[in-house]
Amino acid sequence: MRFNKENLKSHISKRMMDLEKQWGFDPNNGYSQVMKSDIHRIMAYGEYQGLEYLYSDIEYNNIGE
Repeated sequence: MRFNKENLKSHISKRMMDLEKQWGFDPNNGYSQVMKSDIHRIMAYGEYQGLEYLYSDIEYNNIGE
């Protein structure tokens, strides 16, 4: 697979969907969905949130050309 922004965004999006399926995350629900969760779910949400930030940075050109 050739490296470019679209492929990277696709890969990130797929990983986020996998986390949504595995852990039941709702992209519109924020941190409140893991407030009383075990450490593994909280860590997975941290990964999910980091991927979301990275996707947004790529989408809005906050990361180099």
